[in-house]
Amino acid sequence: MILALIGKDQFSKDKQVDKFLTDALGDRKNDPLSKQVVYATDTNIPSVAGLIMESCGAVSMFAPEQAVVVRNADAMKADESKALARWLKDAPDCKLLLDFDELRATSELYKILQKVGKIEKYEEPKQYKMQEWIASNVPAHFGKPIEPAASQYLADALGTDTKLVCEELEKVLTYDPDCAKFTYDLVKTMIMPRREIPPYEILNFFGMRDAVGFTRKLHEFLYNNSSKNADAISLVNALYSHSIDLLNFMSLTAKKMSAEDAAKALGKNYFLFCKQGNAAECSRRWGKPLLCRVIRRLADLNYEFKSSSWTVTSQELALAALVVR
Repeated sequence: MILALIGKDQFSKDKQVDKFLTDALGDRKNDPLSKQVVYATDTNIPSVAGLIMESCGAVSMFAPEQAVVVRNADAMKADESKALARWLKDAPDCKLLLDFDELRATSELYKILQKVGKIEKYEEPKQYKMQEWIASNVPAHFGKPIEPAASQYLADALGTDTKLVCEELEKVLTYDPDCAKFTYDLVKTMIMPRREIPPYEILNFFGMRDAVGFTRKLHEFLYNNSSKNADAISLVNALYSHSIDLLNFMSLTAKKMSAEDAAKALGKNYFLFCKQGNAAECSRRWGKPLLCRVIRRLADLNYEFKSSSWTVTSQELALAALVVR
């Protein structure tokens, strides 16, 4: 049994490693003498390929053979990979799993693995698909439902690192094991962002042309984060991207495409973009000519904020003028 896992979806790969050990060892899965985990990044190992071959042939008084799991296998040096490929060429009778982030299909090792074993690919979800991935995998893994807003927050806060999402939610359960579900308030309180989160709250006020709500959130956003030089720029970028999405949504629905199909074509979550984000109503309130003017103005502001000195008050007035008119 020779298996290679390729890709950066570490959450799914870890589940497959667990299944591999269960299939290979059965009741002996937790017996340390029946398995060997090799980290190719371990600089204390003289020869990773040599250790793999030795471990696959090792036996103990308790087990006829070992199951060997090689983590970070793509860290092996070129000569090590070639040595392993030569050994695998004879299709040895062993229980071996190799975990790669990347492995070129043109490499000798890939071609040999394809012949003597099985290759499975686990690519990370695209960023625009991450919310959907979380919504479908979290309930099954943890046995608890998750709110759409909570899965969107996790996607924005943690990016496409599937294992990190799992680890952070495990921490949440450590602090609140009796929670009925993963709510937005719960995950936002317990999990700190690892990446920049677009200011979604203000996007809703902008899209609906709610001048009061927009100016209030704008003031809160700029002054609460005034120590960070890129805040106004990140806000302009978020508004620009949202405006482009609304313009494209207008164009697609004008061609008789359904709102759900239009959201899918744009790579958007239907519930968040159309239901919660009121994309159709936002499009109607802006209209194409005015929205095109706003997009041009946002592009100008992006350049101006980056190339000259603006006070926070000046930035606030310039952005407020987009909606207050």
